[in-house]
Amino acid sequence: MSEVIEFLKENPLVYLATSGLDGNAKVRPILFYFEEDGKPYFCTANNKPMFKELDANPNLEITAATPEFQWLRIAGKAEFTDSIELKQKVIDANELVKSLYETGENPVFEVYTVSGKATIADFSGEPPKTFEL
Repeated sequence: MSEVIEFLKENPLVYLATSGLDGNAKVRPILFYFEEDGKPYFCTANNKPMFKELDANPNLEITAATPEFQWLRIAGKAEFTDSIELKQKVIDANELVKSLYETGENPVFEVYTVSGKATIADFSGEPPKTFEL
């Protein structure tokens, strides 16, 4: 699992795929913020389409790649948290997020993690590495 977190730390810009409310796939860039208890954390706002999509269908995929074309795929389910402490940790981790939401107590601000399977692969010919989240 630490290999997945290290990959995310080195490549925090990731792409999240959800099932849109219109039934079509939706992909957008998001940021990885930190790891807590072996779980990666991300954020959104509950007035955005991304939150509404994940609320309706928590299944998602996240992907990122290095310039050397090693890639990470995470397939799983979004799990939102009500923890003000975790929300504040995300706020404190990023100045833009802090400017938008100010505090972890902001009722619009949402933080989530993912439970599922992570795979790290490349074109080296070595088999992919798989991890449970």
